[in-house]
Amino acid sequence: MTRVFLRLFLAAVQPWTAFAQVPDSTQADTLRSSITGTVRDSLGFPVTGASVLITPGGMIYRTDSAGSFDARNIAPGALTIGVRKLGFSPLQSRVNLHIGVDLALDLVMQRLPQMLAEVEIRTKRQCSRYALDGILCRLESGQGYLMNRQQVLAASKDVYFPNLVLRDAPGFRQNLNGNPTTVESIVGWRCWRRIVDGGYPGAGRNIYRPQDIYAIEIYQPPNIPPEYSHWYWGTSGGGRNKISTPCTLVVMWSMTEAQRGLRRLANPKK
Repeated sequence: MTRVFLRLFLAAVQPWTAFAQVPDSTQADTLRSSITGTVRDSLGFPVTGASVLITPGGMIYRTDSAGSFDARNIAPGALTIGVRKLGFSPLQSRVNLHIGVDLALDLVMQRLPQMLAEVEIRTKRQCSRYALDGILCRLESGQGYLMNRQQVLAASKDVYFPNLVLRDAPGFRQNLNGNPTTVESIVGWRCWRRIVDGGYPGAGRNIYRPQDIYAIEIYQPPNIPPEYSHWYWGTSGGGRNKISTPCTLVVMWSMTEAQRGLRRLANPKK
């Protein structure tokens, strides 16, 4: 396989606006092209937990402890790669990915000046609740666990019920003691709550099949984003023994909302 190495030293630019629609749920996931990248600061240290968005396609990744991300089965063509991390200026790169090429990127982010280093801010950052860019915002803050589109598709093989996509996710397993079409939590109070498209009213009907899922966010209490703080409470027991219990929160995003959200981001109102 042809291997192309491309080093990009990118200056800070405005947040990316070149978005395109997410591919439909029948898109083949066997394309040979891929992108591997390392994100560093200007001193050469890895930037951990940066959010990476590749469009067209709307694929979301988070850099690991080495500042690396690995994007497999990417459709070839002209792509925009955006990188964001709290405390850094956002980056944007445009590349042409050819069929059968493993493109390696070395991306450098610039830290923002620390003007108020002596001030300790304790208020949690609140991100968008219903909009797709809220996922990126929460990724920047290092919150929760994310299953991106490719991970969802991989977990959807031989699965016919949406909740079963979670069966191998951290803190879950397939339900062994009840309904086999869903999963159960194995942490904390062993309960979980699911909302669709940020809890938007009526959004649950957007997901009937595992392939209808664009991405999944998973949060364990007490580390729940403030915009969802009222969604993760469940109940345990019955009668006089009924109590409120903090549950694992699952935020599923539908392909319907992903396509709508990326169109909005691609054509912002002036």
